[in-house]
Order: sequence, then C-alpha cells, then structure tokens
Amino acid sequence: MECFNQVSTSNNQENLQPNFQVSLRKILEENTDNIYLKKEQQLEIVLQQISEKLEQEVQAQTATLQQEINEYKKAETVRQQTEQSFRRHNTALQLLVQSESLQYDDFPTAIKYVTKVASLGLDIERVSVWLYAEDHAKIQCADLYERSSNSHSSGSELSVCDYPHYFQALKEEQILAVVDVHQDIRTSEFSATYTRPLGIISMLDVRIWSRGKVIGVVCCEHLGSKRQWTLEEENFISSITEFIRLVIESSDRKSVEAALAVSENQFRLVVEQTGQLIYVYDLADSHIHWAGAVEEITGYTADEWQQFDLAAWEAHIQHEDCPRVMFVRASVIQSKSQYQIEYRLRKKDGSYIYVEDRGKFLVNQITGSSCIAGTISNVSDRKTAEKALRQSEVQFRQQAQTLEKALGELQLTQTQMIQSAKMSALGQLVAGVAHEINNPVNFIYGNIKPANDYLQELLKLISLYQEYYPQPVPIIQKEIKRIDLDFLMEDLPKLLSSMNMGAERIRQIVLSLRNFSRLDEAEYKAVDIHEGIESSLLILKSRLKGQPGYPAIEVIKEYGNLPRVECYAGQLNQVFINILTNAIDVLEERDEKRSYQEIQDFPSIIRISTQMLNEHQIIIKIGDNGLGIPEKIKQLIFNPFFTTKPIGKGTGMGMSISYQIITKNHGGRFYCISSSGQGTQFVIEIPLKQQVNLKELES
Repeated sequence: MECFNQVSTSNNQENLQPNFQVSLRKILEENTDNIYLKKEQQLEIVLQQISEKLEQEVQAQTATLQQEINEYKKAETVRQQTEQSFRRHNTALQLLVQSESLQYDDFPTAIKYVTKVASLGLDIERVSVWLYAEDHAKIQCADLYERSSNSHSSGSELSVCDYPHYFQALKEEQILAVVDVHQDIRTSEFSATYTRPLGIISMLDVRIWSRGKVIGVVCCEHLGSKRQWTLEEENFISSITEFIRLVIESSDRKSVEAALAVSENQFRLVVEQTGQLIYVYDLADSHIHWAGAVEEITGYTADEWQQFDLAAWEAHIQHEDCPRVMFVRASVIQSKSQYQIEYRLRKKDGSYIYVEDRGKFLVNQITGSSCIAGTISNVSDRKTAEKALRQSEVQFRQQAQTLEKALGELQLTQTQMIQSAKMSALGQLVAGVAHEINNPVNFIYGNIKPANDYLQELLKLISLYQEYYPQPVPIIQKEIKRIDLDFLMEDLPKLLSSMNMGAERIRQIVLSLRNFSRLDEAEYKAVDIHEGIESSLLILKSRLKGQPGYPAIEVIKEYGNLPRVECYAGQLNQVFINILTNAIDVLEERDEKRSYQEIQDFPSIIRISTQMLNEHQIIIKIGDNGLGIPEKIKQLIFNPFFTTKPIGKGTGMGMSISYQIITKNHGGRFYCISSSGQGTQFVIEIPLKQQVNLKELES
C-alpha cells in the first residue's frame, strides 16, 4: 500500500509541471494591460493565483487517489471473502467425498451429515432437505439442520396447493436465489406463517434430480440482513444436491438388495422344505429354472426336466386345460399380478395328475428384468376327496333344504293358525261385547228424543204459568228460589243434548267394534277401508292417549275419496293393527329416553293417508316419525320369526303374516320405506276388485 502511495505522488508531481506553465501563460496574457502596475504587485498577484490553482489541483488529485484506494480495499475484501468461501466450499465437499457415512449409514443418518456440512460450508443458519410425495401434491422435510442450536428435525409438510407461486417457480427454475423473501413473489407466500416468524430474509433453493425427474429440493435459509447469493454459492449447493441424490439412490438400492436377499432366502427354504415343484420363468429369454420335487411330481429326473422349455411344459398339460392355462399366464403378464390355477399334467409314464399352479409376476428392482415365479403341487388326492365330499355335500344339502323348508312351513302354518285362532277369538269377543252394549245403548238413544220433546212441553207450560200467574203463593215462590228454576230451565236442555251426544258416541264405538269383529269372516266383501282404519285406531286408543309424563301420540289422517274395496276386511284390520302397534312401540321406546319438553318440541306422530293409485288400485300409507329402520334390518322385516323386540314381546310373525295377507290373499304389494333416523312408512297397494277367487288363491 505504501508503494502504491509513492507511485501516485510522483505521478502527481509530473502532472503539475505542464499545468503550471499553462496557468502562468494564461495569467500573463490576462495581465498584459496592467503594465503600469508595480512589478512587485504583479508578481504577488500572479503567485497567489498560481497557489490557488495548485491547491485546487492537489485537492482534486487527492480525492481521486482516495477513491481509488477505497475501491481497491473493497475489491481486496471481496477477493478475500471469495477466497474464504471457496476454501469453505472445498473443505465441505472434501468432507462429503471422504465420508463413510454416505456409503454405509442409513438414509436418516447420512442426510443429517449432508445438511450439517452444507450449513458449515455455506456459513448459513438453516439447511433443509425436502422430498416430494409420490403424487407430487406435497413435499416432506427429510431433515432440517439449525446451526445455532446444532439440532436436527424432520416431518414437516408443505402442500403444493397452499403455495402455488413457490412450487410453480420450482417447476420452472433449477435454482431459486432469493435476496428478499418478503418482496420476491416466488417466496412471499411464506412470509406470514414461516419466514417472518423465523427471521428468514434470504433463501437459496436448488432442485434435487434422480433418475430423470425432480424428487425434492435443498433449501438454504439466511437470517438477519439481506444476502446476495454468488455464483460460487449456487454451484456449491448444486454439488450438495448431487451428494443427496447419491444418498437417496444408495438407500433405495440397499433396500432392494435387502428385500432380494430375504426373497432368495425364503425361496430357498421353500425349495428345501415344501416338496413342491418350483419354477422361475424368465420373460426376457423364455428360459425356465426348475427346482424342488421334480421327479416326485413329473416322473422325470431333475436333469431331464431341466431341459424343458415353455413349449415342452405346455405339451405336458392336458389339451383341454392348456388354452385356459395359457390365457391365465398371458393375463398375469399383462396385469402384473398373481394367479392360482388347477389343471391336469402328464407324467413321464403317460398318466395324468391334478396339479395346483400358484405363481406371481415379479420385477428385479436392480436389473429391471421381469419373471413369473411359482410352485406346482400334486393335488390328485385332494381332488378325489373333494369330489366325494361334493357328492355327499349335495345330498346332505338337499336333505337339509327339504327338512328346513318343511320345518319352516310347519312353523309358519302353526303360527298362522295360532294367530288366526287368536284373532278369531278376539273377533267373537268383540262381537259379543258390541252386542251386549248395543241393546241398552239403543234403548237409551231411542228414548232421548221423546224425553227432549216432553221436556220442551213442560218448559212451555211453566212459561205459561209464569206469564199468567206472575205472583204465585209464597210456598211456591220459596220452592222456585230453592231449586233455582231459571237455571234449571236453561241447563236441562243442555243436559239432554250432552246425553244425546254421549249415546251417539257409544253407538259409533259399538259400530267400530262390530266392524273389527269381522276378523273371522271367510269371504271377501266390498267395505269402506276408512272404517277398518278407524276401528283399528279405536282398539289402540288407550295406547295413543297421553300417559303420565308423556304427551299423546298425534295421529294425522289424510284420507282420500275412496270407493268401497273388495277384500277380507278382518284380515286387513289385522294388518292395520300390526303396523300401528309396531309404530306405537317404536315411538314409545324413543319417548322413554326423551324429556317431556323434548317430546313437546318434537312430538311423536303417526300419519295415515289413502288415495287412488290408479283407476284399479288404492294405496294406503301408514308412517311414523321415529328412528327409522337400518337397511340391513329392513331387508329382513318380512321374514318369518324375525323380530328386534325382546323375548316375550314379539313373535316375529306380525309383518310376515301381514305380507302374506296383502300379497297372496289380496294380490297386492306391501313394502317399507325407511332409513336410519328418518322415520318409517309402510305402503299397502291392493286392487279395488279381486280378479280371482281368493279362496282358491289362499288354498
């Protein structure tokens, strides 16, 4: 530096001589007119001007010289920093080249070593390796090294769809050298959640390639002030990605080699212990490697059978089975799957045996070649036993089916008879009760109107007395006051009217009971379907009414205008009873688990609707807003003896008998619409008129 200053000073003196001559000449010319001034004054002025000029020139030259010195210092600093970085990079790369960790350690250990060396070589706080998932929808952190804490971490994930600009840049650029991560559009997406909280300001990301495709990225993150990335630093990290590629490919190769070693060991054990014929069919050269119990299965010696190629093998397959075997083999090659097939194989003595051929399509992960490996077992004894077993199974199954069918029919018939007997007895009982009630009710109902007429006459007579004898004797006045005659005359007609309404209600109940008592009728008649529904509701009225702690079950009726329908009225009533009883059971079971307020807010409802389906059929729908029926149970509800109720509460025959009544006895349809949590609806479709004799259909 001192030498540099001396050279600059001598050059400065040489430059001053011509400048001085020019300045002197110029001053003399400017002062030629002042020839009358004193010589001393002129010289003094000239010297002062020359001194000022010289001082200005020296200041200018000094400033220029200082600028050159500063630039030289900066250049020297950059050179030293570059040289230092170069040494660090070389040292780091030499450590990786000489490291046995990359060759012998497992992948996690090796990758940790690489990230740590990269951090030291680049003199940076954070270095991480991220690898793409198989579908490239996200990248996962294989390792993150933080220099300040000398710690490693892994497992973080970044979704591609969450940071589109960054991943699009990675897709298009090999190196992302970002000076300001918050301003650069490629990385600004990370500011809020990642870079700003961690204090990251600059990033240098380089893609990792393996076998012709991008598999990940090395991410270098600088904290503090902005960092201008140099070409040498970009080249260094690019070299680091090559080491990472070698680590990944080495790890993959070791995994394949380990799997192959295990596979070969297992294959050898199979050959030694199973007593089966083992083969490996190489698809590249069509050569077949044979091993195992060759002579036991084929009758050929191992040397003889070893000479057989694919054509010779196929020639020993029974000609009827050969096309099927070839088709299976071709399908396996195309689908790269596994197979199992049985066929007949000709032995050396010409006899045939049944064999089971199990194989699988395999690919050598190292060489890339493919083959079919499998085993052939003699299953002739098993086939003979299976044939005998199948014959006995067929006979046993036929007998079991016959017995099961007979037992089922017997149980169904028995249950139907018991149910029919119960319903018949119930019908007789109801008919008797209705008859016993009907006679006195008719007597009461028949006398109410005359009694009302008599009452009106008496009231009229009393009014006349009051009109013509307004002042009765005191004893009569006293009695009128005692009995409150005015109230009596006003209330007595109302009392008779209430009695008339009550008697009419009793007559309607008796009529419903008589209608329900048609359970035991053996012939079909034209009836009002709505009467049957009302009769069933009347029978179940006590269960529909509110109980202590539970509101009543609401029944909504949406009756259409239906003509009379030819049917077994009693049997249809039985169907209505079964459906309504099940609905009440379900709603009561649910309401037991709900509070009174919950039931009021969401009341239990049974909805009954009827309408014409078409000009020849009617449709009846009875539904509830209960918990519904799961699909698996819905498929079984019409099966005999199927029930979800506890033992003693249900026979499992109600819906089955109802199904028989609707479909067989009336030629209609009976089905259920329900899903779990959506309530249940049973639908009945029957014709208005029967097309065949129902007695014959029933028999």
